[in-house]
Amino acid sequence: MTDSLYVEQRGQGTDLVLVHGWAMHGGIWPASLLRALEQNFRLHIVDLPGHGHSAALAEGFTLASVTGALSRYADTHLHGPACWLGWSLGGMLAANLAALHPHRRDKLVLVSSSLRFCKAEDWPYAMEADVLTLFAAQLRKDYRSTLSRFLALQFKGDAHAREGLRALREQLFARGEADITSLNEGLKILLNDDLRGQAGRISCPVQLIGGEYDSLTPAAALQRIAGEFAQAQVAIIKGAGHAPFISHAESFQKILTGFLDA
Repeated sequence: MTDSLYVEQRGQGTDLVLVHGWAMHGGIWPASLLRALEQNFRLHIVDLPGHGHSAALAEGFTLASVTGALSRYADTHLHGPACWLGWSLGGMLAANLAALHPHRRDKLVLVSSSLRFCKAEDWPYAMEADVLTLFAAQLRKDYRSTLSRFLALQFKGDAHAREGLRALREQLFARGEADITSLNEGLKILLNDDLRGQAGRISCPVQLIGGEYDSLTPAAALQRIAGEFAQAQVAIIKGAGHAPFISHAESFQKILTGFLDA
């Protein structure tokens, strides 16, 4: 525990920080994946502020405040430059930290993540703003049902949707309910923040992993932003949606370990 940040540590080796997505917590990573990774890495499995076992930040859940909390954790717990793996919103946070604190990263893995999640005139590869604003409105009315619908959206079109959705739903409230204010502010990050101008500051190797049928961060977004980094590669998993590490665990693990071990 650092500040309000809860982080589970396990394994030995190079530091690898795992950052989950919006409304979830560190318990969503499959046990089989963690067992494989901890053989060669010292894992730091984060609960973001206001999620899981982490308390909400007094200054709110913003790109700057959450990146600051992650940076403070890194200052006191990492042995040196680390590998960072972020899923969805977690990927945006990891990318922001990599841009602002280059000494903190060795490799960066962005899973079903983008540098901008909301459509703009010059960025068609993203969600409509209406989708995010609707979730924000529905959260205030029916918290649990809204989050359940959000999970269903993540597996839209996924070849293993039923199994993957069941796995995420089982974990959703395993560490209690997320802080509603943090959730709403997290949606604002997805709606408003744009890191495309920061990508040029990230010089470390970057691996982008996405799903063929991901409607939240389409494969086209990953392919487009890859060119913004100094050195990046893209892997799109056939048949997968927004959570390929769950629905297509074997393919995901092969891509991930191949990149981390290179």
